[in-house]
Amino acid sequence: MTFVLFALCVAQQGQSAHAADCPRDGTLIAGAGDYRPYNIVEGDTVSGMDFEVIETILNKMGCRLTKVPLPWARHLKAMQNGTVDLATPVTKTPDREAFAHFSEPYINADEILFVAAGTEPSYSTLSAFFEQGHRLGVIREYAYGGDFPGLKNTYADQIETTDSQELNLKQLMLGRVDAVLGETFVITAEIGKLRLSDKIKATNVVVASEPNYIMFAKKSVPIEFVAAFNAELKAMKDSGDFERITSKYKQTRVLN
Repeated sequence: MTFVLFALCVAQQGQSAHAADCPRDGTLIAGAGDYRPYNIVEGDTVSGMDFEVIETILNKMGCRLTKVPLPWARHLKAMQNGTVDLATPVTKTPDREAFAHFSEPYINADEILFVAAGTEPSYSTLSAFFEQGHRLGVIREYAYGGDFPGLKNTYADQIETTDSQELNLKQLMLGRVDAVLGETFVITAEIGKLRLSDKIKATNVVVASEPNYIMFAKKSVPIEFVAAFNAELKAMKDSGDFERITSKYKQTRVLN
């Protein structure tokens, strides 16, 4: 009996020590704007792919998460002040590195071409797409990466610009453009929302690929916690749990 009680005490002490490693007395605070499917904000309710992954990891670490809807500018200010602990998904910049720790690369944000179902692409690059005389739909003021900045002036007369992703996809359905360019998960979410999953398909034409990160406030989250979080993220990817969670957010068939 004495041995059993001793073992229980040791276990409880271990759990308490593990929980104590969690910032903010065990419950981290995350800001969120509506950026589907990464962050989904509906009134005061916050969900989405990123938070499903993050909360799975935090649960394993003995931590909890409070999610607060926040406009991006206020979110960044709160990260600098340490009143909010994390933001996702983000790109890494020197300005942000001044006030934030970053996870290991969380997921690649691939910008690819989407086309109407039944279309068989005869090109494998954006430049070949333009060279064949095709028209591309893009969003005004969106910062596309990869080859697009270097090609947009040369092929300006083959680019149609709209003010929203919904309008962009409707242009595709009307045949006014031959493809739209966008980030895989974001476009897939919009296609699903518009009930166009059987009419618009992803291609294998990758125009840009950039790693996204989870960002932690330096003022409220120790670097040691970020290292432990990274270890759990790697374990999650190695086990297949990461793919199991994220794959359901990109249920669009790919055209080879």
